[in-house]
Amino acid sequence: MSLLIMIPAAGEGQRLRPHTLNKPKVMLEVAGKPIISHIIDRVSKLKPDRIGVIVPPADEMIRSYLKANYRLKFDFVVQSEPLGLGHALWCARELVGDMPLLITLGDTIVDFDFSRVQMAENVIGVKEVADPRRFGVVILKNGIIKKVIEKPREPVSRLAIVGVYYFRAAGKLYQALDRLVKENRRVGREYQFTDALQLLADQGEEIRTIDIDTWLDCGTPEALLETNRVLLPASENSPEFPGSRVVTPVSVADDAIIERSQIGPYVSVAAGARITDSVIKDSIIYQGAKVERSNLTGSIIGENAEVSGVKGSVNIGPGTKLSSG
Repeated sequence: MSLLIMIPAAGEGQRLRPHTLNKPKVMLEVAGKPIISHIIDRVSKLKPDRIGVIVPPADEMIRSYLKANYRLKFDFVVQSEPLGLGHALWCARELVGDMPLLITLGDTIVDFDFSRVQMAENVIGVKEVADPRRFGVVILKNGIIKKVIEKPREPVSRLAIVGVYYFRAAGKLYQALDRLVKENRRVGREYQFTDALQLLADQGEEIRTIDIDTWLDCGTPEALLETNRVLLPASENSPEFPGSRVVTPVSVADDAIIERSQIGPYVSVAAGARITDSVIKDSIIYQGAKVERSNLTGSIIGENAEVSGVKGSVNIGPGTKLSSG
C-alpha cells in the first residue's frame, strides 16, 4: 500500500529560544541525536513511498542532515511564512494529491505501532490529559469525532490531540485546507489545522481516534529535558573516562571529553563538548560547550557556551559565557 509521510518541521521554536536562534527546532539534539532523527527512525518502519518534510525558508541544515544520514526518498517543501500548521500542510498540497497520508509533527515523538493507524479511513492520535487547556482536544459521539477545539478554556474533553494524523485518501483534507486559505480563516496570523479537521467533521467525514501511550513533547526546555530522560535508557552508551564516573543512562558523543567529573544519570553530551571538574545530572550539553568546576542539574547548555563555577539549574544559549567568578 502506498504511503506518504509528512513531517511539518518549519516551526520557529520560540519557546526553546535561545537554542533555536541558530538552528531549526527539529535539529535540537535529545538523547544523542536530533528530534527529527528520532521521528524518522520510528515512521520509516512503515516503508513509505516518500517522506515529505516542510522546512523554513533558506533551510540547509535539515536537508543536509537527512540526506547524509538516511537512504530514504525525501521531498522538501518550503513554508515561506510562519502562518501556522494548517498553512504549513497546505504548502505541500501539490505533493500529496489524494494518496494515503500520515502526518506526524516535527516537535513530537510518539512511541507506538504506527501501522495501527492504517486500519481505519481517518485517524487522529489522542491521549487523555489532566489539563486540556494547553492542547487541541476532540469530542466524540459513538466513537466518531464531532468537535475539534483548540486550547479550550473549559475542560469539555480530556482527549488531547498528540500530533499524529492518518488519512487513507487525503484529497478531502486538502480541500478543507484550501478552503481555509481561500476564505482567509485565521486565528491571529495562523491557519489552524484543527479548523480544517472541524470542516471535515461537519461534512460528515468519519474520523476516529487511536490512543497513544507515549507522547513526548519537545516544545519547551522542560519538555526537552523530560524527553531526554525518557529516551536515554533505550539509546544509552556506557563510556568510560579515566578519573571520572559515569552514572547511566547517558549519551556521550565519541569526541566529547570528560575529565575528573561525574556525569549522569540522564545526561546527553554532544560532539566536541568538554566537561572538567564538574558534576552534571539530568542535563543536555550541546556541541562544543565547555563546563568546568560546576554542579549542574536540570540544565541545557547551548552550543559553544562556557560555564564555569556555577551551581544549580541553568539554561543558556549558543556562545554564552556564564561564570560565578
